Amino acid sequence: MARESRSTEEAPPSGSLPRDAATRCDGRFLRPDIAIAVSILAISISHYVAPVHAHYLHDIFRRLYYLPIIFAAFQHGLLGGLIAAVVVCVAYAPHAFGQISHDPASDTQKILEMVLYLVVGTTTGLLVSRVKRTQDQLMRTATELRASLDQLRSTEEQLIRTAKLAAVGRLSAGLAHEIRNPLASIKGSAEILADDFPPENPKHRMFRILVDESDRLNNVLSRFLAFARPRPIEQQEVAIEEEIAGVVSLLQAQKEGRAVRFVSVPAGGLRVRGDREQLRQVLLNVLLNACQAAGEAGEVRIACETVDGMLRVRIRDSGPGFTPDALVDAFTPFFTTKEQGTGLGLAVSHRMIESHGGRILVANAPGGGGEVEVRLPMPGSS
Repeated sequence: MARESRSTEEAPPSGSLPRDAATRCDGRFLRPDIAIAVSILAISISHYVAPVHAHYLHDIFRRLYYLPIIFAAFQHGLLGGLIAAVVVCVAYAPHAFGQISHDPASDTQKILEMVLYLVVGTTTGLLVSRVKRTQDQLMRTATELRASLDQLRSTEEQLIRTAKLAAVGRLSAGLAHEIRNPLASIKGSAEILADDFPPENPKHRMFRILVDESDRLNNVLSRFLAFARPRPIEQQEVAIEEEIAGVVSLLQAQKEGRAVRFVSVPAGGLRVRGDREQLRQVLLNVLLNACQAAGEAGEVRIACETVDGMLRVRIRDSGPGFTPDALVDAFTPFFTTKEQGTGLGLAVSHRMIESHGGRILVANAPGGGGEVEVRLPMPGSS
């Protein structure tokens, strides 16, 4: 896998904005404040230079002060409105009560005007702050509703899936029972007829094929029943590494495991509580899939560890990895990417591990190949 080329320029620290983005943000926030300050300054200068006898101009300029106060309140809430009102009062006071181009209005009018500046700034700021709080609350409520809706949809999909699986389970169990009885008769008859011919006779070989295919079909039916009607768990202490070693030995004696190299990382006598037969069946299903994926001269790596009170068994193969569809539907009953597969191995394993309070996950390993992780609670963990 080709490595991505790294830029020679120094990257910005994690969590910080690039310089140009930070500059844009600062400019976006500073522009309104600059506009407020410039408008107050422009109104004040116009007020100061207006002739004393031009009463109507002074009246207009006094009213114009409300615009930057209201704008500041809209921008920054209560604090912005108050600060702008105070700045306006400070800018207007020398003109109102001093000797600099004296405002011809009466002192009472000017005092009331300055009080109104503060009142308008405070009132507008309070209203804007309340509106912003309401908007924030509405946004939080909308986010919570969206999350609740997503959870509801997920629950609905899970219920639909559970109902479908229950129906499939009942159908599979009925079919398995109906087929298994005549299948046993067919196998028994084939074995009896095979004994009537010597091994080198073609008819003997044909009857042996019939017996072998009956065994294979019976194995498929057993998986149907295991998925449809899982038996209760018989709790006992299980040395997980011993079970892994036993399954590996079993696979190495079969065609699928002879050409595969198994690499097991020892962890030191890890134990879990569970049903030995079910856990062994899960390991067999997962390791058999890994052997088939790795192919001839492939490798299967097995590692065990404990994390946060959970035993984790990671089984990684050197094969091509999971397809996108397999990553989504790996545990869906009857989903398979193999020509001779039943699509029940991982589905049965998933149900067994969940009944033990654990989890089973599939993923593509970073270095290539597929990885299945089985998580089981350790004895004494909550």
